[in-house]
Amino acid sequence: MKSEIINLLNINKIPHALFFLGPEGCGNLITAINFAKKILCKKNYNSCLLKFNKFQHPDLHFIFPLPLHLNQINYLNKWRFFLKRQHYGNLSDWIKLIKSNYKQCFIYKKQIDNLIKIINYKSYESYYKIIIFWMPEQLTLHSSNKLLKILEDPPKKTIFLLVGENDNLLLPTLKSRVNIIRFNKYSFNYIKKYLEYKFNTDIFQSKLIAYKSEGNLNKALKLSNNIQEKYLEYNFVSWIRNLFLLKKYPIFLYKIIFLSIQINFWSKEKQKKFFIFLLEIFRKAFIYNYNVIKDIPITYNRFKWYNFCLYINIKNIEKISMEINKAIFDIENNAIVKIVFLDFSLKINEILLKKK
Repeated sequence: MKSEIINLLNINKIPHALFFLGPEGCGNLITAINFAKKILCKKNYNSCLLKFNKFQHPDLHFIFPLPLHLNQINYLNKWRFFLKRQHYGNLSDWIKLIKSNYKQCFIYKKQIDNLIKIINYKSYESYYKIIIFWMPEQLTLHSSNKLLKILEDPPKKTIFLLVGENDNLLLPTLKSRVNIIRFNKYSFNYIKKYLEYKFNTDIFQSKLIAYKSEGNLNKALKLSNNIQEKYLEYNFVSWIRNLFLLKKYPIFLYKIIFLSIQINFWSKEKQKKFFIFLLEIFRKAFIYNYNVIKDIPITYNRFKWYNFCLYINIKNIEKISMEINKAIFDIENNAIVKIVFLDFSLKINEILLKKK
């Protein structure tokens, strides 16, 4: 957390309106949430933290851009999911998540009207109520003027935290009513170490991603996920081809053993992620047979997706799912992964190649 923000907490003189301003992927949203947590969770700390982890604290409220004529209440669950999964995300990520047909989302007058009702209520558990405005640049002219009136005569025990990227898109009068705290891009070393600590990314990949991300942690996470997905796809294709060749050429057992040894050296999270990836691939293959989905999820090295789907049917999909979930359970309980994966592979081979 920035020293300016820590100082505000230490001296206990928090302005009624702060604007956490910085470029995409700078961490201003997660900082605003942590700042709110420090203010609201002074009493009943453990209970308060549980509510914060679900973004359901009764004295914490969010205002965020929406498609036209849609109710914010209907989007709260998606917003909480966004905060958990993409708290470094941008407006485009949010629009993609809610699958809006609109190319733009705005903060409308109706949302500010609802906010006025909220700030007139007493706080439930804390001394303060905190309102986090995400992307205030998306305020319409009417909603900007409404918010300006609130900030000109701020309600007691209410703190407004604006979180955005471009202050030039705010009304000058509105900008003059907030205290701006500026955020910079992350350093190369910070992103590199973040990836290595959080995702066990190897040093070469972490350096490459940190260089390409240009200080944008949102971009870095997307690049990291893309690399991980390709790596999972590569290992799946290699593994499943070896399984199908095993019956005719027993020598391919050595390749499966070698892959088992490789996976044994992965982090536990990466091991679980691979099995979850397998679960999703088999599920998609099963659904594909019923023409429910048309997209082909595996394209690596000319993988014959249609031929693979022919082996997945209503008689074996449940057994396959059970074996995958059993493997995940064993990994979570610290079983020897190379043995778990080898045993799992042989069972899947037997299930897939069993005569109809």
